[in-house]
Amino acid sequence: MDVPKLLAVSEGTSVALIAGTWYWVSRQGNVYANWRNKASFVALVLASVAVAVQFVLAIFTQFRSLDALDTASLQGGGNVVVAHLWLWSFFAAGLLSFAGLVLAILGKGSPRLPAGVWSCIVLGMFIINLVLAVNSFH
Repeated sequence: MDVPKLLAVSEGTSVALIAGTWYWVSRQGNVYANWRNKASFVALVLASVAVAVQFVLAIFTQFRSLDALDTASLQGGGNVVVAHLWLWSFFAAGLLSFAGLVLAILGKGSPRLPAGVWSCIVLGMFIINLVLAVNSFH
């Protein structure tokens, strides 16, 4: 079983499913009048951005392994920029999903439940990717 391909497929599926979630939320016709309603909406936005970032990173690692990226970054030049961009994007996806979970807990309204679920899913995928990324250098 090729774990990176499985993760890329799961990320792609997540992108499609979160698009369906956005369709459902947009059909609800909610008014985001107070801060708690806005917090639940922003939580879904953050989870969506985190899914998109993780999907791009999963596709990137399909074409270039993390070990090769680490070795190339030692040579300097543009490879260092790419390595740093990958690393900070990866951590940003984890931070966005955690912030989405916090806002979903504080929020109110119909986007609250999907935002919380998606934030948990994305945070779980982040932790799995983190474990696999750390173990790829051993």
